[in-house]
Amino acid sequence: MLIRYGEQSVEHCEKNAVKGIDLAQKIFPESFEKILIMAVDGNPKSLHAMIPPSISVVDFFDIFSPPGSNAMAVSATAIMLCAAESLFPKVTISVEHSYSQGFFCKPLSSEFLPDDYILKISSKMSSLIEEDIELEERILPLEEIQKIPLGRFKILRYAPFKTVPVYDICGIPHWFLSPLIPRTSYLKHYRLHSYDDGFVLQFPNSMYPDSLPPFLESPKLFAIFQESEKRGELLQIKFTDHLNEHIEKNDYVDAIHLYEALHEKKIAQIADAITYRREKVSFVFVAGPSSSGKTTFMKRLSIQLRINGVQVKNISLDDYYIDRDKVAPDQNGEIDFEDLKMIDRDLLSENLNDLVRGKKVVLPHFNFQTGRREMSKEYTSLSPEDVLIIEGIHGLNPELTKDLDPESIFKIYISALTQLNFNVYNRISTSDTRLLRRMLRDYKFRAYSVESTLKRWPMVRHGEEKWIFPFQEHADMMFNSALEYEWAVFRNKLLPLLEGIPITSCVKAEAVRISKYLQLFLPIPTDDIPPTSILREFIGGSSLYK
Repeated sequence: MLIRYGEQSVEHCEKNAVKGIDLAQKIFPESFEKILIMAVDGNPKSLHAMIPPSISVVDFFDIFSPPGSNAMAVSATAIMLCAAESLFPKVTISVEHSYSQGFFCKPLSSEFLPDDYILKISSKMSSLIEEDIELEERILPLEEIQKIPLGRFKILRYAPFKTVPVYDICGIPHWFLSPLIPRTSYLKHYRLHSYDDGFVLQFPNSMYPDSLPPFLESPKLFAIFQESEKRGELLQIKFTDHLNEHIEKNDYVDAIHLYEALHEKKIAQIADAITYRREKVSFVFVAGPSSSGKTTFMKRLSIQLRINGVQVKNISLDDYYIDRDKVAPDQNGEIDFEDLKMIDRDLLSENLNDLVRGKKVVLPHFNFQTGRREMSKEYTSLSPEDVLIIEGIHGLNPELTKDLDPESIFKIYISALTQLNFNVYNRISTSDTRLLRRMLRDYKFRAYSVESTLKRWPMVRHGEEKWIFPFQEHADMMFNSALEYEWAVFRNKLLPLLEGIPITSCVKAEAVRISKYLQLFLPIPTDDIPPTSILREFIGGSSLYK
């Protein structure tokens, strides 16, 4: 069998079945304690699982890999739940959404909790970690799982799986979206930070492997998450099985229309806010992470502004890229296109200041095929009735706009912040939602395979953490582009593509992980999705691009 760990790979022959953790210690003795989970022929597994000798490929993952980092996050959640449920068995802790590189959690009822419940849970977690408890999974047939009278397993009634891994957390069966780390002692750092009506659980990740990320408040972002939670309560779709029930009854179309109407209402509110400041605002900067739906959002915002009597012109920060032959690659021979230094800020500042003074300007256009900037053959100018919408990942970075009058700028942050979760403690990652969008868009419109998109995704995420997320609170307004029904739309479109990735691929484990998530959704056809929907940017059929 081929055995891989990071950049290391070896051919190894096993005559008998062997436990994953034993094989890791045998093949990688100096680093096996850093290995968190494995994938057997692409299927993510606990290190306690047995590896048959007939297996072709075994991948081991540490915290620097997406599967390993995800396993650490899920395992920290499991240990927190064990602590909470053993101390307060009458209370359910809900894992709501990501926040400050951790998870915002809150009790669904507080009458059985003491004022210092967070401190008590944290202390119990420390005890569990010191006890070095083995987190061993049981593989149960799906029909046996479906007999367990616990709501946390309800979503699995739609699952096509034959078996389900279960962990007995403090004597109570749980299932998780990732295999867990081998023992509680692998979680060497954690923090429970009291926040709002709950707390934030923080844990190590690929950027902070041996420590914890700093706790950074983002009140504007938190407010958007809370707004999304209320949206889910309004539509009575908080968990995946709620959506599946609508699909099963064939009454999901009304939910689609409601979600789309909420989007349109929010875009109109943003347009009204810009119009209110119209006498001073000349530039609207729109920024957000990959596959947030920025292009469609700008087109719909432009329509709403025109309704308000505001004329709109658009440019992209991508057109201000420096010519590639003028950029020195890094030590690995690669160019970080997401670095702020890749933008010709002097030219951008000159153009924008000239436009606001009423001058005619020749704008650039970056030719991605030649890697060089080309100048337009036409002049562009702004009239008193115009605003210029500028899209790009650096739009909220103050370094980009330091030469502009602050009162002339309106900044918008957009991201897909889904509030839909699988159950009360298995959350849908917002980055996974954007990954689905990007995989399908790249496949349909950019001639990239889903495998190549998966391979590039960690680099994209690294760029977002460095160049986008630190500045999101600089926004005047935020827009959540998530549509809680979109995973059901992506299901049948992406499953065949993900399943086609060979088991030898280094991203097969991620493909299998996403595939298993998608299989928990019943499919929705695309016919009832409005042609102006942000989702059309990724699945095709938009009326805004004709």
